[in-house]
Amino acid sequence: MATPDAIASTNGKVRAGSHVLSLFANPLTARILRAHTNGPLRLSALHEQIGWSPHTTLRAAVNNLCDVGALQRGTDGDPRPSAATALTPAGEEMIAVADSIDRWLAAAPMGAIAPNSDEAKGAIKALAGGWNSTLMRALATRPFTLTGLDKLIPDVSYPSLERRLARMRATGQIEAVEAKDRGTPYAVTEWSRRAVGPLCMAGRCERRYLPDATAPITDVEVEASFMLTLPLARLPETSHGVCMLAVQTCTSEAEERGQDLAGVTIEVRRGQVVSCATRIHERPPTWALGTAENWLDVVIDGDLTELRFGGARPQLAANLVNSVHFALFGE
Repeated sequence: MATPDAIASTNGKVRAGSHVLSLFANPLTARILRAHTNGPLRLSALHEQIGWSPHTTLRAAVNNLCDVGALQRGTDGDPRPSAATALTPAGEEMIAVADSIDRWLAAAPMGAIAPNSDEAKGAIKALAGGWNSTLMRALATRPFTLTGLDKLIPDVSYPSLERRLARMRATGQIEAVEAKDRGTPYAVTEWSRRAVGPLCMAGRCERRYLPDATAPITDVEVEASFMLTLPLARLPETSHGVCMLAVQTCTSEAEERGQDLAGVTIEVRRGQVVSCATRIHERPPTWALGTAENWLDVVIDGDLTELRFGGARPQLAANLVNSVHFALFGE
């Protein structure tokens, strides 16, 4: 089971998925990538399509996308900085990330958010800030006050936590709940839980095309993703039992702990998830297992053959995995 210290350890990291996600806080990113779907473009032609952005701003955004490998310059044999840029496979995948972000923004609790708006920029930045600081990992377990979060996440200063909470609350990603004691507890909203969809898309893009330039997937991201999404699960009423969903994480952090599995153990009664804890059992009654890459493909595409299932009730595990897919990506 993850300890508070493990949850709190950020050490200034950009968490898996956040690098690509944060690119779309700049509204030019998605527009530039989509403009290239019909073929290579020179800066002048791109400016004609986008129109409203100054040349210097547009050039800087294009250069940034070339630096991360989303665009390739000089595909027509012209090596000059003014040469046409073309979409790469990484850029094509980033368009899929943009589509996922747009669907998430459209489902905002306070009304659909226009993708190219300042409101969208604020929501994406707030999401990335909550993910990187492990605020979302902490709040996935239960509501916390700011004071409680400060104790749980000592690597982030109190003022910084306060700002991140304020941004997430202002954008509808967390909400205040009734307090039993002193202080105001905050809980994630359903919309915030559904943000795991774009984060999965961004994480898969990073693993496929930017593995050396981005953070690996660790137990923090695994646990946060499961804890956030499993309350969205919709199961047959006949479903019951205990099941472990586990991810093989091959990171230096996992090696130091001597444990290469991260995940959760869930109890289901009459089709309802009644408990979900970050526990890994040596002999779980029922289980689903795969690498981080396997899990990303399964959650995004819904192909259960990527995972290994076992135990007394493998159909329970399959139903749980399938329900997470449909909650995040189903029609």
